[in-house]
Amino acid sequence: MQILAVSFGSLGAFILLNFIFALLYILSRSAGNGLYRWITFSLDFLVVIFAPLFGLTQWAANSLYERYNWFVARVFMVFYAIFILILSLLCFSMFGYFTDRM
Repeated sequence: MQILAVSFGSLGAFILLNFIFALLYILSRSAGNGLYRWITFSLDFLVVIFAPLFGLTQWAANSLYERYNWFVARVFMVFYAIFILILSLLCFSMFGYFTDRM
């Protein structure tokens, strides 16, 4: 039970960080790319380390901004942010459920 609680808690934390990063991408694409470049700072091993933290949102935002114009991409990013917020709340509720069961 403890392994499940820790897994859901850490997954919820990673998804919540992706939600905050998605909000930054909704404000500006250049701000999101600039923050990601600043965090990784052209070191390849940092890209691997920060992949669970920001990788999903970075991939989704780059795909959306390359495919659609800025307005449609931001609308899709809002839907993406709502989806990962719900997913994060679900993970934290499962974390609470498993910690109560211990």
